Amino acid sequence: MNLKNSKFYKRIQELRRFSKEKIRKDRDQRTSVRLDMALSEQRPGHDSDLEWSSSPRRHISPRRRIKKTKTKKKSAGTRLTAGKDTVCSSPADGELQADDGIQSYIQLNDKCYRLSCTRQLAGKDSRVDASSTSEAKSAICVSNSRYAMIGKISKTLGYKLVKETKLWNILWSDSFPGVELFKNMKRFQQINHFPGMIEICRKDLLSRNLNRMFKVYPHDYKIFPKTWMLPADYGDAMNYALTHKRTFILKPDSGAQGRGIWLTNDLKTIGANERLICQTYVHRPLLIDGYKFDLRVYTLITSVDPLRIFVYNEGLARFATNKYVEPTPGNTTDLYMHLTNYSVNKRNSHYELCDNDDCGSKRKLSAINNWMSRHNYDVKEFWTNVDDVIIKTVLSAWPVLKHNYHACFPGHDKIQACFEILGFDILVDWKLKPYILEVNHSPSFHTNEQVDREVKRPLIRDTLSLVSAVLADKRQIMREDRKRVKQRLLKTKGESLQRPRANGGSSIGKPKIDVQPEDELDSLAQQIAWEDSHMGNFRRIMPPVDATKAEYYSQFYGQTNQVSIFAETAASKKREDLARKMRLQIEEKKAKQELMLNGRNKTDKRKRQVVLLPRAVREKNRVQLYRLQEHWVPGFISDAEERLRHTWLQMRSEAIRSLRITESVYATLYEAGNLSNTDMTVYPHLYQHLQNGFDIKQHI
Repeated sequence: MNLKNSKFYKRIQELRRFSKEKIRKDRDQRTSVRLDMALSEQRPGHDSDLEWSSSPRRHISPRRRIKKTKTKKKSAGTRLTAGKDTVCSSPADGELQADDGIQSYIQLNDKCYRLSCTRQLAGKDSRVDASSTSEAKSAICVSNSRYAMIGKISKTLGYKLVKETKLWNILWSDSFPGVELFKNMKRFQQINHFPGMIEICRKDLLSRNLNRMFKVYPHDYKIFPKTWMLPADYGDAMNYALTHKRTFILKPDSGAQGRGIWLTNDLKTIGANERLICQTYVHRPLLIDGYKFDLRVYTLITSVDPLRIFVYNEGLARFATNKYVEPTPGNTTDLYMHLTNYSVNKRNSHYELCDNDDCGSKRKLSAINNWMSRHNYDVKEFWTNVDDVIIKTVLSAWPVLKHNYHACFPGHDKIQACFEILGFDILVDWKLKPYILEVNHSPSFHTNEQVDREVKRPLIRDTLSLVSAVLADKRQIMREDRKRVKQRLLKTKGESLQRPRANGGSSIGKPKIDVQPEDELDSLAQQIAWEDSHMGNFRRIMPPVDATKAEYYSQFYGQTNQVSIFAETAASKKREDLARKMRLQIEEKKAKQELMLNGRNKTDKRKRQVVLLPRAVREKNRVQLYRLQEHWVPGFISDAEERLRHTWLQMRSEAIRSLRITESVYATLYEAGNLSNTDMTVYPHLYQHLQNGFDIKQHI
């Protein structure tokens, strides 16, 4: 029986065609975003603080099932257009009601884009049963995370929890993944770490990047305490300590949770070869109720090219558990006074648990804002300075982040392949100036206290709502990838699958124009519109809304052209010398081990030269050596040398006799039962005394 002629096979084919037709109609009704051209520079005097937004009744999440209604539905198509005479201005409500469309604007770096959403009545042919069509659930993998809260919140948002071996949309991991995982990611997948973010998350690399930026921009990068990396900067630190009477705080180069941190007033106590981070101690911090504190500011990076940074409006303030006193040689060991790490202070009996915002050893940032308002501090200006510190810290490693991202994800054109939540530790001095202390690539999401639950749960929820994983159609991307692989395998020699050149052919005598494909611009505009409409409690700090700030930060993007930032310094030369010495020591050690194992050095040049000599020459050398050995005569020994030899032998015999070494060894062998017949024959009197019970070690 032919299977293709059976009713079952025909029914399956009919269902397939019906399913494909429904998917095609559903895809036609989706919102499509197109970016035709960028606007020219903004006109002065117009407001640029405008974001893409839509009314709640028009916005439907892709993860939710559309409800059936009796009235006819209207499908909205989104299109980004721009013109030279167009400026960033918000349309009035009357215009929205009058026209059959919605117009708004989004800001991307120094350019503005017009977003127009046109309404179209769905005809009978394009009408689809809404109850039978629903988006496939986005899958998230949290197997590599130890925080159960992330999986629970993901379920409430409609994500499906899967294993790492499945086709997930988002992978949430507590540690940095390997390069192989980055290389094997599909175009619809996202991961919560950027390759190369270690450049600001390790204390030594963060210090190196900030010091380099400080040398190039000395007036702009006064955002961190003066820092040295030991042992490379040991000499510079000692010279500074001789001329400045300061307290120094020393940290391990890659430590965490306050481990290995200590204070000192004398750098001479530090070894010249110890690997440490040495910083000047901020001896006058801002105090609340007499306690020192620092701020944990949660920052979300969704893209590095273009750079997009969001800061969460809520965070944590972590207090020390002993009241602060300026450091002296007597109190430098009191870590409960000088350190604000939660892992350190939770062991103190004075650690205070409090559900009220104005008390406790851990408080919310909103409580700190209220305290500053009550004490007549400018809260808005303070957070502007904090945002400036965060932006400059990320920009210090921006060239590495951009290079690593494009190297690991050359084919990600639908959505950004990475996003990352960073925990910035900010210390505030008495003048309300913020200093960056360190950056955590995997901040703790434990919810041991009520304040943790009130801050971290909304943070995870808003982060998962803001990431653009839902904008990528998994099935469509996999279908396109299979088609691309098929075309690559079946193409002939004359065919070429490369994209056409932007300048239209030969580039001889014509300037190179870096034009992004239209699909990539559509995807980028779609992601920007999604992020600006799903920020939740986040605020966007990069690109800044203010045009003057955008122009100010643009100067730091040119650091890749600054030769001095990557030039050799005294510290880099010192590190190279230490590395070279270490390499030579390792090579010498290996050579000694080979010599001990083989009995001779295989790299002996003289032996290699003998092997290369002709046979006649080798025979002649052998005969000459034999003749020299035949007529060998021992050397002359003088009487003085002979007398000296007898004297040393006599002294040796006297020492053996006086120290009774022979008797001690003989008694030890006798007690162990290891005496041989020869020993009994040579020393019969010692054996007889031992048989009679005498102690021959002391007397006979």
